[in-house]
Amino acid sequence: MNKFWESEVGNYDKKVLIVPNYTHFGEGKNINADSFVLVMKSFLDNAGYDNLQFIIPYPNGSMPTDFMKYKNVKLINMGNVSTFPPLMRIQFPHLAFKKIFAEEGVDIIWSHLPEWTNQLLIVRRYTPVTQPVLGYCHWWEIPENGAYNHNSFWNNVQGMLKMKVCGVNSQWVKDLVIKRASEFLNQQTIDKLEEIIQPWYLGCDEFVEGNVRPKTILFNHRADGYTGAEWFFEEMDKLWEQRQDFKVLTSIASVAKPYTESIRHPNREHYLNNVGSADIGVGCFTKYSAWSMSTTDGLSRGVPYILPKELCYEEMVGENYPLLYKGKKEFVKILTDYLDGKIERPNTKPIAEKLYWKNQLNNWKID
Repeated sequence: MNKFWESEVGNYDKKVLIVPNYTHFGEGKNINADSFVLVMKSFLDNAGYDNLQFIIPYPNGSMPTDFMKYKNVKLINMGNVSTFPPLMRIQFPHLAFKKIFAEEGVDIIWSHLPEWTNQLLIVRRYTPVTQPVLGYCHWWEIPENGAYNHNSFWNNVQGMLKMKVCGVNSQWVKDLVIKRASEFLNQQTIDKLEEIIQPWYLGCDEFVEGNVRPKTILFNHRADGYTGAEWFFEEMDKLWEQRQDFKVLTSIASVAKPYTESIRHPNREHYLNNVGSADIGVGCFTKYSAWSMSTTDGLSRGVPYILPKELCYEEMVGENYPLLYKGKKEFVKILTDYLDGKIERPNTKPIAEKLYWKNQLNNWKID
């Protein structure tokens, strides 16, 4: 009899071992809200790979229970890993993966953590099967996204070079990684990376029009430095001194100001309804190599965002999108003009429709 977290017994064409990339788990954090979990759930909901079984390891003490609804998913405890992402990337749980190779009959490896991939293949030498390795990289430790001086970038590159293909969130980030790698690698290796790394855009949910509350500003990103949270709230403090006719809806629990209101909720649908109530959203990213799923959450609920005219955001909303800015001064001007009714509220439905998971996943080939 299967344990309740194991997939139902069934006949599958192939078994796919997922190498996970959890960055939001541990004390006080809900692993089901982790970006890797959200991406995999959207993939499973939309990709139509019911003929494949997906083996998904998880860190000890933080089972992603949202995966339990999928009949073709098997969850396996991989033991303890650090909740601090830079340490997690160098803590490959080799014993757990050695056991998986020995017991599961894996046909395909799909690594969402290139830093672990080369070590995984070293462990695989104990098995007689040589599986194809595919990848998806959610995050890059490079100076442009505020990486630490000592990081795992080269472990990441080494892992990608073992793959047939590695999806990334945008052409912008592919170009950035190639530029960084070309400072140290020869042209032959760069050419190989060019072939392996491919833009696999992340998608969004079906469009739902929200019940808009006028003059509410949405900041639904993490409090980390790369999201620009610190300078955004500094600017809102200044704006509040000038006018008290707005509210900032935020998912950051630690922020409590006269103008803020929490939209946090453990139920994702309730949370998305809160997101959809915003009049305008903001993205204050300056050093960020990941596609902002918090932004696409808002776009799918009809919330237009003021976004930087750089990084990957022109690929997300289009280069002619009217709310792109360069620098804090222009950001504040666009926001105040919007609050004053000088800028018409853009319709995000065409953007969301383009980003629907069912459309984006046409480029994702994992079998």
